[in-house]
This record gives sequence, C-alpha cells and structure tokens, in this order.
Amino acid sequence: MRVRKANLLVAIATSCLYSATSFAPPKIINGIATPPRIASKDKGNVYCPPLSAAGPPVISNWRYDTSKGIISGIVTNHPTIPDGDRITTSPVKNPNGLNENFVCQTMSGSKYKLANIAFGAKVPAVESKAKLAADNKAKAAEKKRLAEEKKAAAAAKKAAVAAKKAAVAAKKASVALPKKAAPAKAAPKAKSSPASASPAPQITPAALVKLAKSTFSLTGTTVGPNGKYLLAGKPTQSSGRAAKIWTAYLADPNSPDIPAGFADGDASAVQQLTIKLSPDFDRLRLENDNYNKVQSGLFSGRFVKKMDYIQNISSSNRALDGKVSALAIESGQYDLKALLAARKGAPLRGRALRDAAASAGQCIQAVHSSNLVWTDLKTENFVVVRNSDNFNKEVMDNKGSLGLPGVKGIDLESVIVKGGNPIDYSPEACPPEFAVAFMGGYGEDFILDYSYDIWSLGMMLYELSTGVPYFEKKSPSVVTKLLCDEAFAADVSAVPDAKLRDLIGNCLSLDPRKRPDITGFLLHPYFITTGFGPFSF
Repeated sequence: MRVRKANLLVAIATSCLYSATSFAPPKIINGIATPPRIASKDKGNVYCPPLSAAGPPVISNWRYDTSKGIISGIVTNHPTIPDGDRITTSPVKNPNGLNENFVCQTMSGSKYKLANIAFGAKVPAVESKAKLAADNKAKAAEKKRLAEEKKAAAAAKKAAVAAKKAAVAAKKASVALPKKAAPAKAAPKAKSSPASASPAPQITPAALVKLAKSTFSLTGTTVGPNGKYLLAGKPTQSSGRAAKIWTAYLADPNSPDIPAGFADGDASAVQQLTIKLSPDFDRLRLENDNYNKVQSGLFSGRFVKKMDYIQNISSSNRALDGKVSALAIESGQYDLKALLAARKGAPLRGRALRDAAASAGQCIQAVHSSNLVWTDLKTENFVVVRNSDNFNKEVMDNKGSLGLPGVKGIDLESVIVKGGNPIDYSPEACPPEFAVAFMGGYGEDFILDYSYDIWSLGMMLYELSTGVPYFEKKSPSVVTKLLCDEAFAADVSAVPDAKLRDLIGNCLSLDPRKRPDITGFLLHPYFITTGFGPFSF
C-alpha cells in the first residue's frame, strides 16, 4: 500500500513537534488500544500511527468467508486505517493455512498478521487438516472395500465356472445312462429324454450381488424411496459448488441390491444414470425447473433427458438421508473437454465439428426461446451420449468423418431469466461487458441478455476448432483482466475453416449488439452450405 511522500513528511514533522503527545500511552477504547491523535488547529485531531509500529497490520477477532475467500476483523498497526476500525481484505492466497499468529497474503499482495479468531468462527487450517485426515481415512476405506469386492468377484466367478462344469457333467451323465441300459433291452419309454436332464445350476443371489458390486463399482449406498437408486464409484464435485455428481443405476425391484436388467448377469442390459446430489435445495430446484422449461418449450434442444427429481431424498447413508435433493439425468459417456484432451490437442474436424456446433446451437435455441440465458456454456457442459466403445474411434477420427451425433447439453444450474442477474460465472465463458462489471464491483447487478451466451458459444467453438481454449493456461483472474483491457480484441485467425472463422468472429464481437442472435447463428453459411441448416438437424 502506497503513502504519499508529502503526507509522510507531515506526519514525521508533526510527531517531532509534539513528541510528548506522539509517545504518550495509547488510549483504551472498547477494550482496544488506539494510538494517540495529534491536535491540529485546522482539522481537529489527525491520526498518527505510533513510530514504534513494525511488521504487517494485525487483524483480531477475525473470520474467514469461505464463499468469497476474504477475511474481516478489527485492524491495528495499519499505515492508513485507524486502529480499532473494521477491515475486509481482498481474497487471500492459500486459505488452508490460515490460523492464529499466522501472516497471510492476499491476491493483491498485502500482508496481514492474524491474531485471535472471533468466537465461534472456524480456523481454516484446523478444518483443512481435519478434512485431509477424513479424506485419507475415506480413501483407505474405499481401497479396502475395492479389495474385498475384487476378492468377492473372483469367488463369484469361480462359483460360476464350477456351476458351468457341473452342468456339463450332469448333461454327459444323462446322455450316458441309456447306453448302459441297452443290454437289458429296456423298454423305449425308459429312455432318457431331454426333459429328464438335470437343469444347469443358477448363480446364487449372494454371488450375483457380489458380481454386481464388482462390475458396476457399487458403493452399497442407496438413495430414493425404497432404495430406488444405487450409487456407484466416486463422486465428482460440481464446478465451484456444493453439489456432487454420482454414477447411479436404477435398482432391480425384485433384487434391490443389483441394477435393473442384471438378473441374469448380463451387464449390457443395464442402463447407467447420473445423479446430482446437492444440499442447496433452492439451487437444485431451480435447475429442475430449467430442465422442465427448455425441454417443454417450442424448441426442446439437445439436452440430456431428465429422469427424476426428488427433494430431501431418503438414503441408506445417514450423511445424505434427508439432507440433500437429487436430480437424475441421462448419462453421457464423456464430455467434449475430455475428448479434446484424449486427442492431445488435435481439434475436431469435418462432420464431427459441425455436429458439435449444431448441438450447441440447438441447446441455445431451446434456452433462448424459453426467455432464459444459460451463462455457463462451455465444452465441459456437453457430453456424448453413445456406446462407450466408440470413444477410441472418435479420438482417432482426425477427419471427423464419423461425426458426433450424440452430443447433448447438461448442467442448467446457472440458467437465469433474461433481464435477471447472474448467480455465478465462468471467466472463460463470460463476455467483456460482464468482466468490466465484475471488476467494477457491480457484477451481481449485471443485466443478462442473449448476447452473453453467443459470446460463450464463440469461445467454445474456437476451442473445438483449434484444440485449445482461447485463454489457454491463464488463471481466472488474468482472463478477467484481459477481457477488461480496452485494447483487447478476439483474434480468430487460428481457425482453419474460413466460414467457421467468420461465424466465430461474429460471435466474439466486442459490441454485444453486433453479435448474431441464435437464428442468425444457425442460418450462417457454415451450416447452410453443408446441409446443416436449422430445419435439417
């Protein structure tokens, strides 16, 4: 923090003239020691930091706001703010290390020493250590569980092999019996018939359950009435939010410990689902409403199918029972971000690129025709809903001849009514006008318009057509600052296809009014001249 040279000289001169006052014992105000104030004929008392002050400012009775990453409390020893005043810092670096008697640093470079924490507030360092210990314990438990499931699966497989051998032996025995009876001239009716052969032994229910756990990585946790859904694998965190994304399967009504369709041990008949569990009931209810709106409007778009929504869902896990709501949707095999990563920087080409662009355009058409703005359009929010066996083929498809007909949109948690205000944002997807509002401190009051999504669509198509994000390897804060720079202009020269380059350039116009609406986007020559107009999807 800078101090004007003139002010510094005045403070030093004044302290010399009034040395007795400057070095007088500090006053106690509300239990907090404050430095002396020097009498002035012109402006009353002038604040003068004690000459003995050293080190960074000290914040006492502090609290850490996890949602914003900031610290607030009572400050002392600050070069410009009087002791005893309340201060709120900018976001801090490495919040997991915050503790009493700890010197922290903010993103802007300022340093503060943290004294006593406010009563009832949580110490981030302690919470982080406890979380790490809990995570390690959970990992160890999961490792043990997987080992046990592997062992059980091996036993089940061995039992199945033994049952098959027994069936073969029984069949051979039934065929051999008539031959032994032939010398005695047994009556024809005594001959063995196919019906008299012993039936092949079936896999036991216990072995089938073990096989299901191994095959689908079932956790043993169920959610929904009467254990409707079986959770599997490990959840992923919804970007920057409290929700967790789980792989799940509908439970078999006759055998609730296995997925529906697995009664005969055939995994190909089982349908995989995705379930989002969130303790933020209002936010998940909003997403459910958004799915209902876009999929029942004039244009339904290409979104994954919403299967179920349950508030305050019941669960066999006490940590979840009644504490979260659930949204079940159609599962995607992988998202477009993962596809680009697997292609190691190789962009999409030909039909595959047009399929992805068309799907994105149709999703935006569905959202905008419902008077909504998506605000979170990016490659991570488009998945491919097809057989997973095609993944390697699509990775190796350099010319895009196979296409990507299964691309569908997901995650409508941030969708807001046109004219409303954003509830969160992704720096790589936000337009310059929002970045300026955010940096100016009025991002929460920004008025959303359809042009917001058109900019995001342009950025996503740039990434798909070049293989890399426009702001590759740049932090969110740097991206936001670049968008605010008056000299910034989107450079789309790296896009190889001339028509697509023109379309992306139009979408990334700095003037929101010059960006095309979604109809203009779908009627662009890039689609029309290749037979991918809005009426032929």
